[in-house]
Amino acid sequence: MTMKTAALAPVVAAGLVLGAAGWAAGDQAAAPGRTADGRAAGEQRSGHVAAKAGYPEGVVLSKSGLNVRSKPTVYSKTVKTLKPHQKVLLNCQKRGGWVQGNPVWYRLQNVNGWVSARYVHNLKPVRAC
Repeated sequence: MTMKTAALAPVVAAGLVLGAAGWAAGDQAAAPGRTADGRAAGEQRSGHVAAKAGYPEGVVLSKSGLNVRSKPTVYSKTVKTLKPHQKVLLNCQKRGGWVQGNPVWYRLQNVNGWVSARYVHNLKPVRAC
């Protein structure tokens, strides 16, 4: 062992031990019936969509309303309009009509319709339809 290696060994070992204790000490269990951020179990934060198991969320990026279409193309009928920054549940994705260089469309979970991925930011990966 060189002099530098011998001098660093106790420091590295201490750092690993302290680092492990620090992570363990940082974990705080939530009170029974409460979530980690203090909400009652099952309670939603205001303005959030309750995510069903298995469905990723998305956020509307358009500056004005975003049209939900009956088919994944801008030529199909509008069935609903979403508000800017609104959270939505995404069921699956499919290629459709191109919107500003993006051919991907998301099928919404709670609405029978499609939105262009150009105007929705998916917060988790979305499965193919």
